[in-house]
Amino acid sequence: MKKEKTAKVYGRTRKYKILHILGIIACLVMVILLVILAVMQWQEEITMDQLRNLYYDEEATRPYFSLIAGAKAETVFDAQTGELPDRFKDLWETNNDLIGWLKVGNLVDEPVVYRDNEYYLNHNFRQAKSKEGAVFADVENADWGTDSYVILYGHNRKNGGMFGKLSQYQELRHMQENAVIQWDTLQDDAARNYVVFSVFDASMLPGDHNYFFLRRFDTCRSGNVSKIQAFLEEIQERSLLNIPVEVRPQDRILVLVTCSYADPDGRLMVFFRALRENETEEDLQARVAQSAAH
Repeated sequence: MKKEKTAKVYGRTRKYKILHILGIIACLVMVILLVILAVMQWQEEITMDQLRNLYYDEEATRPYFSLIAGAKAETVFDAQTGELPDRFKDLWETNNDLIGWLKVGNLVDEPVVYRDNEYYLNHNFRQAKSKEGAVFADVENADWGTDSYVILYGHNRKNGGMFGKLSQYQELRHMQENAVIQWDTLQDDAARNYVVFSVFDASMLPGDHNYFFLRRFDTCRSGNVSKIQAFLEEIQERSLLNIPVEVRPQDRILVLVTCSYADPDGRLMVFFRALRENETEEDLQARVAQSAAH
């Protein structure tokens, strides 16, 4: 009996030791994975800082990842001069899918690319595999420099990357603080200012009670003033915030889109229009300051 009892105790002790060792191994694996993820995120941040340096500082040196595989060191663009603006030349050599730069207060400060609606969901600006993805224009915006209706997509990252901070537009104070944004393209002499006029969540599933048909390029290009006006009024009526900014069919519209979990296949959409020739940023800031929650 003593031998049997001793054997059982020994067996349990050995089992506990094995479980204890496995637990330690599991913890170590978890720590290693967290370190790897932290390093990857840190590298992404370094990359974005380098890209921002190239855009904001024309004298900046090119980063180590310039001329990545598949990128072409062509200097084309600007239909009139046949050259790229200086502020975009090094970025273009890094990735010639580049079409511009988006600056949204302290929420978004990213290069924008154009290819299709799939590739940059899981590739970053360096064209490396990445969950961060990149900010990209809708495939229908092949004429993004002149299109009157441009849609830009970005992931809703929990770390605030890409369009992860756009949800702040649902709060009145944050919307007012970021009322005017800058959209700079390869075809512009300088960045254009755009003012927010609507923000809301919607479902992309036809048949859902909160469905919204976003990609109405045909409507916006139709030249049918009444149809375009009806579309703009629908956008404003759905806004979570009452923003007193007038929008006309002749205005250039920019839409920032990211994932939302408020609806099935949901999207958060923030709509902006370009400032007109007789408008100033200060005027529009003052107008948006009069906004209120619905």
